[in-house]
Amino acid sequence: MALAGPIVFVLGFAESMVFLSLLVPSSALFVAIGGIHAAAGGDFLTVWLAASAGAAIGDAMTFAIGGYFKRDIGGLWPLRTRPQWYVLARMFVKRYGLAGVFISKFGGMIRPFVPLVAGAMGMRWSRFMLASPMSCLAWSGVFLAPGYALTAAMA
Repeated sequence: MALAGPIVFVLGFAESMVFLSLLVPSSALFVAIGGIHAAAGGDFLTVWLAASAGAAIGDAMTFAIGGYFKRDIGGLWPLRTRPQWYVLARMFVKRYGLAGVFISKFGGMIRPFVPLVAGAMGMRWSRFMLASPMSCLAWSGVFLAPGYALTAAMA
């Protein structure tokens, strides 16, 4: 039970990092971890905050990577082989701005690319930080809560 916080922190981070996210199915794992942690008597708040913090740090690092590479991000893997992900992420940022950053957290494959593209497009850090932490709290809560709720319903 003591490892639940660090585990969800790392999973949240991996899910938000632009290249790691393709290798780690954190959203599905969060549902299972929520149920197991609740069955072991763990509290929701601690795990929720750990997962959110990992995701927010991953978002911030991905945003910084986008700002560093700017126009060159389209040439980086996996965007080089899947240019439609870049186009979709750019459309989200251009059309929806902060709302796009928030909504993209629930968008599967687009999730890690919107912060990357937002950084590359020059979105101000302060504006990005208005949406990203809130989206991380909402995303991790949505995927952790069902496990806790199911365990409570079965008790």
